[in-house]
Amino acid sequence: MADVQTIQREIEAAYHHYIDVFNREDAAGFVGCYCHPHVMLSGGQGMTVINTEADHQRLYQRLMAGLHERGWGRSDIDCLQIWPFSESLVQLVADVTRSKKDGAVLEQLRASYMFRRENGAWKILALAQVEAPFTGPGAPR
Repeated sequence: MADVQTIQREIEAAYHHYIDVFNREDAAGFVGCYCHPHVMLSGGQGMTVINTEADHQRLYQRLMAGLHERGWGRSDIDCLQIWPFSESLVQLVADVTRSKKDGAVLEQLRASYMFRRENGAWKILALAQVEAPFTGPGAPR
């Protein structure tokens, strides 16, 4: 049985990898960080189910096109909070700053992720963006 600290370190490493492949615009690596199917949750759209890697690739391309139109250059992790639910299910709340290519802040955001251990690797099962001014779970921003 894995202990809490080991699971927290594994999730932290998985999230750092996720941000790294995002910043490198490695579409295959980014999509590989997710379970398929997985869900995206929002107050406006409700639940969006992404069933296949091909569906996710198309979503990724739209996401990146939108970020580039806004001048995005990179994303950096400000804070991580991690709560294991079991040996194979973990919640992570991440505060992230997206910066423009010139280094100016594009936006600061908070997102909540559910990770699931799948075939020995931690994968994102669900993602929900926390909309300001709400703080969602965990310590305030």
